[in-house]
Amino acid sequence: MAVITISRELGSLGDVICDLICEDLGFCRVDKALLLQIAEEAGIDVDAMLELERGFTQRSRLVSGEMTSLYRKQMTAFDKQGVIDDITYASVLKETMERYAREGNAVIVGRGSQMILHDWPGALHVRLYAPEAVRAQRLMVREGISEAEATRQIEQSDEQKRQLIRVMHNNADWRNLKYYNLAIDTSAIGPEIAAKIIALAARAKDAEAAATGS
Repeated sequence: MAVITISRELGSLGDVICDLICEDLGFCRVDKALLLQIAEEAGIDVDAMLELERGFTQRSRLVSGEMTSLYRKQMTAFDKQGVIDDITYASVLKETMERYAREGNAVIVGRGSQMILHDWPGALHVRLYAPEAVRAQRLMVREGISEAEATRQIEQSDEQKRQLIRVMHNNADWRNLKYYNLAIDTSAIGPEIAAKIIALAARAKDAEAAATGS
């Protein structure tokens, strides 16, 4: 049972494409809202979790030794606590994403899923992008905002994604294509076709994993 990770830029039509994929394949969508719900049910302070994410953009350090060693340890993410630190945050994400990957038939959106599940058998890692001018125009139409505000939001979103991956994954570059099996420029390929391409690739990945018994 395949799992798809989607890394998308703001204004790349990622949400539309994810919904089309889920509709085509009958997959569930695992996104920020669902991850926050799971964290809240586990007793994690969601406000603190969001604040931690926002704080990534202010960090200049490389990932800590503790964070690097996290993925070599057996940890329980869901210890109830009222505050959250890097280790707890990463552990919540890792355990949740791996659970959905084991169950399969899931589209996991953002949050470094392409890094966390990089070596997961049968996982398809997809990057959705478009030129900044196209993204800004889409945002202006969708949100009814000025070009300057659209550009500001895009730059802020890109920086948050860049820093989250850099801090949590040993200075990795979230745009480096080595972390993806498929990259689609949504200014050249519409959402319906993009979704069909991804679904086809996911089916092929699933068949390959089944054939090799992985």
